[in-house]
Amino acid sequence: MKPITKYAKNKGINIAYQVVGEGKVDLIFVPGWVSNIDMMWIDSKIGDFLNQLTRFSRLILFDKRGTGLSDRVNPTCTLEERMDDILSVMHAVGSKKTVIFGHSEGGTIASLFAATYPELSISLITFGAFAKRKYSIDYPWAPKPEERKVFYDAIKKEWGNAQKIGLEWIMPSAANDKEYYNWFASYLRSSASPEAALALAVMNTESDITNILNTIKVPSLILHRKDDIDVKFEEAKYLAERISNSKLVELQGNDHCFWVGDSYSVLVEVEEFITGIRPVKKVSQLKNPTVKYLKIDIEETMLNNFQYNLTIEDFAKLCGLSLSVFKRNFSKQFSTTPFRWIKEKRLDYAKKLLLESDLNVNQICYESGFINNSHFIKSFKGKFKLSPNQFRIKHTND
Repeated sequence: MKPITKYAKNKGINIAYQVVGEGKVDLIFVPGWVSNIDMMWIDSKIGDFLNQLTRFSRLILFDKRGTGLSDRVNPTCTLEERMDDILSVMHAVGSKKTVIFGHSEGGTIASLFAATYPELSISLITFGAFAKRKYSIDYPWAPKPEERKVFYDAIKKEWGNAQKIGLEWIMPSAANDKEYYNWFASYLRSSASPEAALALAVMNTESDITNILNTIKVPSLILHRKDDIDVKFEEAKYLAERISNSKLVELQGNDHCFWVGDSYSVLVEVEEFITGIRPVKKVSQLKNPTVKYLKIDIEETMLNNFQYNLTIEDFAKLCGLSLSVFKRNFSKQFSTTPFRWIKEKRLDYAKKLLLESDLNVNQICYESGFINNSHFIKSFKGKFKLSPNQFRIKHTND
């Protein structure tokens, strides 16, 4: 069962968050480039890892502004403003002090938070993090401008294509698992539109915390896989050399995403760092799978997930069925196709949000599961004979 998603506000920006577990120590996870905190729980790899964290912490998840369930980002937004979203979430959940765990770009933001608010930070953990994302003579591991341009072009032209946007760089151990690659591509699509993903990538490129690393005084754990293709191990060394009271742990593997490859080793280091006790059991002995692929109720699964940008194949997988069996059972149960059912549910949900929320049309588009605003408006008008704005005005005045 997915945790309840709530919202904190930072100067009018809505930041989606979840709280899971009742551990004595607060642990805020700052995700990388893009995320969707609801979708994380659908994948057993990510969900199981997060579940393990709740054994020894009160886990606080959030989508950074610009991604997932949070408001979209202003292109002029600063790294400091994005960092302060963490502060807003802490206030919302009543957290007075926390361990802050950042992955990839999230490690950059987490590091800045630890430097800026040491009184609120118990400790800092990073995985696959970097100090800057733009090549320089004194930081030669970061991508060069021409490399970033290729990446930007791929986002603009091929967003949602797992191969074209470089997933083989961030999770090479899953290179032969086409089904998982396709799922993760759908996760990315549900986390950001092409335009939003590009804006975040550009911001990512401009991130630079090299000048604040020596101001971080809280105990820090720097985790990095030795052969990470996306962010080089030398970048972890760079962080460790400049952050006092830090411990660098070299992990085996080449995956940039901690939940693929040997995720158990990551969990062991995190748990020992936070609790002081090194776990002796394996995750496989402890895990409580977040998705069970046996006798899954189709209607319940569809109702819980229709807002997400999932393919019909994704829904079939969630139900533990082959695509053909899923379509056949769905048609028998609902007397329509999955595509038409999903579209109707999304439009009805959009209607509800127009009447009951103060979200703007663009936000409602993404909240209800659409990824293209013009397609959403056209579909809404096709069903309700009014554009979303016209519908809201009419029923507000009634």
